[in-house]
Amino acid sequence: MATKLRRLRSDVDIVLFERSRYVSYANCGLLYHIEGTIKDRNKLFLETADSLRTKHGIDVRLQTEVTGIDPGAHTVTVRNAVTQMQSVERYDKLVIATGAEPAIPDIPGIAGQGIFPMWSVPNMDHILEVIGRGSHTAVVLGGGYVGCIMAEALRERQLTVTIVEAQQQILPFLDPDVAEYALQELASHAVSIRLGEQVTHFVPRSPTGQVVHLASGETIDADLVVLAVGVRPLSGIAADAGLALGESGGITVSASLRTSDPDIYAVGDVTEVIHTVTGQSTSIPLAVPAHQQARIAAANIAGLEPGWSDHYRGTQASSIVKLFNLSCGSTGATSHQLRRRNVSFDAVFIHPLNHAGYYPGAVPLHLKILYGKNGRVLGAQAAGQEGVDKRLDVLATAIYFGASVADLDNLQLAYSPPFGMPRDPVNIAGSLAEAKLKRNRD
Repeated sequence: MATKLRRLRSDVDIVLFERSRYVSYANCGLLYHIEGTIKDRNKLFLETADSLRTKHGIDVRLQTEVTGIDPGAHTVTVRNAVTQMQSVERYDKLVIATGAEPAIPDIPGIAGQGIFPMWSVPNMDHILEVIGRGSHTAVVLGGGYVGCIMAEALRERQLTVTIVEAQQQILPFLDPDVAEYALQELASHAVSIRLGEQVTHFVPRSPTGQVVHLASGETIDADLVVLAVGVRPLSGIAADAGLALGESGGITVSASLRTSDPDIYAVGDVTEVIHTVTGQSTSIPLAVPAHQQARIAAANIAGLEPGWSDHYRGTQASSIVKLFNLSCGSTGATSHQLRRRNVSFDAVFIHPLNHAGYYPGAVPLHLKILYGKNGRVLGAQAAGQEGVDKRLDVLATAIYFGASVADLDNLQLAYSPPFGMPRDPVNIAGSLAEAKLKRNRD
């Protein structure tokens, strides 16, 4: 965001406070460095404090934490973690981009040796250090996005891996019938999964590691335990300053990304957003919305056109994950989200090939579309070895523009035997959904 603001305004002073030693790194790439796909650790760092200073004229202060905000005085109190010196800095406009923090469950022994959350560069380094000491077994607590990718990364490092998930399915951004394909893929690569199971406590194991005790009475020996049970907005400093928070604990922002104080903005995982399909205020920590919010807030702060304001239109929750040879993802609303909002909907779930069957390498594509009683597309999910991202991106665009299932049938998509079929799976799903709607009307 700071660099976008600098491109818009060369005449303003920009100060960036960061409590860690790192700035502008690829958080989504950390797991792939653990896996070994991204071998060079330095590739994870997009900018450094020095490059931000020299290239963009941004005053970057690392290992400096903002400990308090005084909206009335337009000041922040900051503390340098190295010198422990405190100072008070004045602002005209303030942006809170503190992100989220790992949720740490209240389990006896969870602060023990060899137990780490997976969220930051230091987390990554600690996990790699434990692996490098000759670890053979790992338990991943949580079967969400991070937990499942972590399981793959640890298997690629030749560890025996067990996922412990309290819910009855993994990957909660998918419907259970789509998540089942991810479950099968993990199992086929020797990842053990305990669904509907909880950890009751950890007991240190000599000389290192932990014995993980489950509610079922089972115990699992682990050289390494990774916590991946979710995140929560890091919004405490905003609450202390009297800024409004939503039910999720995220900072409430307007469409212009202003908080309840007009001179304070908030962007990214620390905010509470509106789901574009369900209209629900919620926390959706994803990279694409965070980048979009940052650019919009920067434009609004720059104020190049008096009285003008760019607006953030909500979060559609488009996401995708690769697990070994399988990709699976979602856009829009899931069945659970629609039911929770009392939205009437129907669904079609098809299983065509990803491209022409006579062309070598065709594999099944599992595509599910959720749509309202008026035919409007409300959500889509897919799983398969190839072509998942293409279909989800088409459907994400359709949802954004309010398309109906009949519109999906009429889309003219790129075709060649290596890539698809004359009637793409998106067309087929739209046609079947439209026919189902007509039958229900008759």
